[in-house]
Amino acid sequence: MDVFEILAELDRREEQIKIKLKKIIEANLNPSPGERIQKAKLLLKLIHEFKEHVDADEFILAGMKLRDLEFEGLMILEKKPPILK
Repeated sequence: MDVFEILAELDRREEQIKIKLKKIIEANLNPSPGERIQKAKLLLKLIHEFKEHVDADEFILAGMKLRDLEFEGLMILEKKPPILK
């Protein structure tokens, strides 16, 4: 997977996280969804830091952020079957 594929996948995941965060805040079914909100904010922060490192051609630091994203449970490099429409 090259950098452009990773960036495209991260853009897609970023939108998913934003939508989920919005739903969590609006629904507020759990009296204290703070942990889920913090997790979503952390993932968004790591995605933005990854993009900043790629823009600055700091690929080692970008790789470290990608590792941090995967450590937090956001798997980017795993192969997925194509989505059929």
